[in-house]
Amino acid sequence: MPTRSWLRGFTLVELLVVIAIIGLLVAMLLPAVNSAREASRRIHCANNLKQLGLALLLFHDNNDRFPLGAYHYPPYSWGAVSRDQHGSFLVRILPYIEQQALYDQCDFTINTDHFSRLPGGQRVHSIWIDTFGCPSDQQEYLGGNPLYHGTAASTERQQRATTNYAASMGSQAFQTCFPGNTFGTGSSPHGHNEDGKTISGVFSHTAWAARLRDIKDGTSKTIALGEIIPKCGWHARDGWMHVNSLWYATSCPINHPTCPDEPGYDTACSPGNGNWEWACDMGFKSRHPGGAQFVLCDGSVHFINENIDYRNYQRYGDRRDGEAHDPLE
Repeated sequence: MPTRSWLRGFTLVELLVVIAIIGLLVAMLLPAVNSAREASRRIHCANNLKQLGLALLLFHDNNDRFPLGAYHYPPYSWGAVSRDQHGSFLVRILPYIEQQALYDQCDFTINTDHFSRLPGGQRVHSIWIDTFGCPSDQQEYLGGNPLYHGTAASTERQQRATTNYAASMGSQAFQTCFPGNTFGTGSSPHGHNEDGKTISGVFSHTAWAARLRDIKDGTSKTIALGEIIPKCGWHARDGWMHVNSLWYATSCPINHPTCPDEPGYDTACSPGNGNWEWACDMGFKSRHPGGAQFVLCDGSVHFINENIDYRNYQRYGDRRDGEAHDPLE
């Protein structure tokens, strides 16, 4: 008579134990996976900044100055833009990041107050460019600045492609609650000067940009570009192309809370309205934990800790303060 063979299976308790162990392993590995993903995104972001830094230097080689990208003060009135002032500094370097065809789609022969009103401008304004975005943020489109364009949807506000990178005006004398914010040589709060005398950084809010010979402290000790979060800034939501979007300064500490969903937003400078108070709105920040990435005027890319000594940060913002700089890393 044949013998019967019995196969013992898992009991319910054993199955639950196995599931619990697997869940514990996943919980232990998830932070490491997320950390690896963020490291990859940060490297991608640094590569974008490296390309932009190289583009700035190539533009300088051909034009003997860094690109302009702001409103023109006199003889033009506020909002009026001359032919050489159409768009942000990113518009001027499009040919240097393999975007010549996109650059050629806009008619630069027309004077206007907004670049998006140029023939072809609105369509170009809606084009997302990977080099202009940090993958850690992933905020490609915003609706424009409601101060200028209203809160309702309009042609002027449709699908404005954003950027995570902005130019530095340096250490400007913004009125803020941060001690020492008057440090440096930037006596004009918004850089409203076309000869650069009151602008401590490399770029300005007007029709002026520095030449390499203007950077007295050295190109390896002066910030050219830095990261921003367009969702958290009043002007940056106008997009990478707009003339009034990308003038930022080191006057505000790195990663100061200007987003409504950030811890400390309601207790920061200008509580609850941090993304309108200009000194805060125009500060550099990122989605990277602990700091943000910057391009110096020699084209090098550096991650700067958000806890950097405030005065040392201002030294790197100012191109001509003459003080000794502590190392960034």
